Amino acid sequence: MFNKNSQYQAELTDYVRAFPDFDSYAGKTVMITGAAGLIGTYIVDLLMKKNELDSADITVIAIDRNQNEIKNRFADYFSDDHFKYYVLDVTMPVPDDLPYADYLIHAASNTSPLDYGRHPVDTFKSNTVGTYYMLEFAHKKNVGRFLFCSSVEAYGQNRGDVEKFDESYSGYIDCNTPRAAYPTGKRASEAMCASYKSEFGLDYVNARIGRFYGPTVISGDTKAPTQFIMNGVRGEDILMKSDGTQVFSWGYVGDCATGLLYMLLKGESGQVYNIADKNSIVMLRDFAKTVADCAGTQIIFAQQNAAELAGYSKVTKAILDTSKLEALGWSAKYDVTEGIRKTISYLKTVD
Repeated sequence: MFNKNSQYQAELTDYVRAFPDFDSYAGKTVMITGAAGLIGTYIVDLLMKKNELDSADITVIAIDRNQNEIKNRFADYFSDDHFKYYVLDVTMPVPDDLPYADYLIHAASNTSPLDYGRHPVDTFKSNTVGTYYMLEFAHKKNVGRFLFCSSVEAYGQNRGDVEKFDESYSGYIDCNTPRAAYPTGKRASEAMCASYKSEFGLDYVNARIGRFYGPTVISGDTKAPTQFIMNGVRGEDILMKSDGTQVFSWGYVGDCATGLLYMLLKGESGQVYNIADKNSIVMLRDFAKTVADCAGTQIIFAQQNAAELAGYSKVTKAILDTSKLEALGWSAKYDVTEGIRKTISYLKTVD
């Protein structure tokens, strides 16, 4: 268990109890790539909590390329027969002994802006070659359903013709830049999923994920909101390296995890679903101020260095229309103020 905080444990229980169809996972095998990441960790904890509460007999297969992170986050599960893990770089061919899964959540990806700037080739590979290998595995093993974790960045720049992005929208991406490795990699992976459905009949759903945060964050993540939160956890002033006028859809990681598990069960095959909290449409500087208020610190401003400039997105407005997912019955539980408060509180208890 990554976080033994009693309130975090109670939160997991609340999510399990509030999920009307969680029993549909009973006796199933769920595989998660990128399992030691922000979202993957929460999904693993949520599924294992369901087992603990209801003896649901869910087998969780956690895949990540970082063995140390797997041990750090999931060591408490190693003695549980319902938990299995594999150290695997998804940009390499999948080993023959990787077992069958009823559901496969493909969340493995470089998600750090510094990596986008310093390692654009690896970023592109993780979002294209990695997706190809996992789709090949899903096709050959007849996996029951595949969920691809895409990103709001797949939309590109808002052309100024809409207020919110619905799932049919497509904005501008300058493909002739290293920074494009991430959003174009996501676009290419989405097209690959659609191609596997068309050619091989693969059952999949696609999640375009907004900007999420939470207590399962990786400490080395260089995304601005993560850095704000870690500043707050350490009692430091919040360091902002832009004017902060970018407007985004945000969401708490627990809501993302339940949303993904919900669309995995309820989503229509081959469809795309936006996921974020409709009540958390906030400027970046207001997100930072909320962190500062929760932590009792202040915001200070600084210039980005060259590596940061190369990795950070130039998108200034990315608001997601989440009505399609909500029509399936899902809704977010925590707004940005409550989500940040909980995140800082939980992270202060992590060694």
